[in-house]
Amino acid sequence: MKYEAMKHQGKKSGKNTLDEVGEAAGENAKKVQRYIWLSRLSEGLLAMVDGKKLGFSQGVDISFLSEEAQLWVQAVIEEKGCNVSMVQSAKIKEYGKTGELTLAMVHLILAEEKPKERKVTLKADKISEYFAEDCTNEEIEGIIIQLLDEWKKRQ
Repeated sequence: MKYEAMKHQGKKSGKNTLDEVGEAAGENAKKVQRYIWLSRLSEGLLAMVDGKKLGFSQGVDISFLSEEAQLWVQAVIEEKGCNVSMVQSAKIKEYGKTGELTLAMVHLILAEEKPKERKVTLKADKISEYFAEDCTNEEIEGIIIQLLDEWKKRQ
């Protein structure tokens, strides 16, 4: 995709080059831009993204770092066998932007305990019988939270 975007640079067709490439690949322009940023990752980190050891968005954040800083991140991930959260990659990116990032900081950031993320998704077909057709997602969520609060009080 990066090659396609670069190949079209300077040509005017009324559309943004990223939009054209994205359309051809079935993606949006923002996603194409992220893929281009990912191409700036070191080989080792790119392999981690491909192998799902490092998340796509985290890889994009880390791609903003210098080659040396990317090597630090890769070394710490391999050494500790840790996963990188969005919060951690954002911190690393910010320190990298300001030029304050060091190997010790990468160690500290990636050693931070990550809060467990809980995400529950309820399928519409499973709960549709309980709610009116015109009920919005926010209203449904509010009702479920209210019912859970009442249930918790009775426990």
